[in-house]
Amino acid sequence: MSAQHSQQGIAVSIRSVRKVYGDPATGPVALKCVDLDIRDNEFFTLLGPSGCGKTTLLRMIAGFEFPTAGEICLYGENIADRPPYERPVNTVFQHYALFPHMTIAENLAFGLESHPMGQRMSKAQIAERVAEMLALVQMERFAARRPSALSGGQQQRVALARALAPHPKVLLLDEPLSALDLKLRQAMREELKSIQAKTGITFIFVTHDQEEALTMSDRIAVLSEGEVQQVGRPDDIYENPRNRFVADFIGETNFISATLISVAGEQAQYRIAGGAMIEARVVDGLQAGSPVTLSIRPERLQLVSEDTPNALPCQVHAQIYMGTDLHYQVELADGLRVTVRTPNSAGQRQRLVEGQRAGLLFEKGSASVLLD
Repeated sequence: MSAQHSQQGIAVSIRSVRKVYGDPATGPVALKCVDLDIRDNEFFTLLGPSGCGKTTLLRMIAGFEFPTAGEICLYGENIADRPPYERPVNTVFQHYALFPHMTIAENLAFGLESHPMGQRMSKAQIAERVAEMLALVQMERFAARRPSALSGGQQQRVALARALAPHPKVLLLDEPLSALDLKLRQAMREELKSIQAKTGITFIFVTHDQEEALTMSDRIAVLSEGEVQQVGRPDDIYENPRNRFVADFIGETNFISATLISVAGEQAQYRIAGGAMIEARVVDGLQAGSPVTLSIRPERLQLVSEDTPNALPCQVHAQIYMGTDLHYQVELADGLRVTVRTPNSAGQRQRLVEGQRAGLLFEKGSASVLLD
């Protein structure tokens, strides 16, 4: 998909965008200096904790906020100073903002009748577009109902249909699934991804939920304290986090202190506490003896019998039942504790109990070297 996107070009280009509230010299800084390219026909996610700047950035693309400095370009045209009604984008909000006194069909039609960027449409054209959008979100049979007669998931679909009806060039989604329960959130993730693929519209999605980001996105930008920490495909960010924040925020991981011992080509040998050696990629600028931090995901570790060759001796400190998985906290000889994730099975539960001795194996290529 990335090759296709690179040929189709850039939908949104953000250049040196800074946002300060109040006095530019002394006010609180929401965004420090953000540079991003969001590709045409891409499902792009802005991911980060509360207060990281992701919603501020989305609101600036929408025109609800204006940058203190920098450019926001839509298909090559700077729109940073334009009001919302002069931007060919639409927004799906967290709380949907449907008109309670209108039917579902009327909600969609109102947006088409009043949309300033859209071409003037006849009543027949509006009715046709409303029917098309309701079919897209599978809500045709609810057209005559009012929002109060719908479930949260149904209201979310209507809000999405209303935002898509004017055929915006970019659709912005501000945590639209956060008010739904877990099962419905999971179902709506699949629907959103499917609708984005069918329409071909660039989606920019804001969330603090790492699972949403990993399962829905073509690419993700991880933000923290007003800065972009890393941009990449979900598998890139999960498997090769750039720094400690990204490794910790995306999924669960073990942080292990190590020392660079030797380099051979693109791989290097790192020694962890207790003397065990782990192979990982070379990091520019590091020399033999340099201290580093390794990130190793729990599922990339394996518990085996204590006498397995090359296994590090360890002791099970705790077992945590997680439904589909079992998490073991194990302690190595030097006191280092790590988490190991294994598939949930009766055999696993019976074999490993608290206090039991075992062996720990590191999967080849499992360690990521963090830059900070």
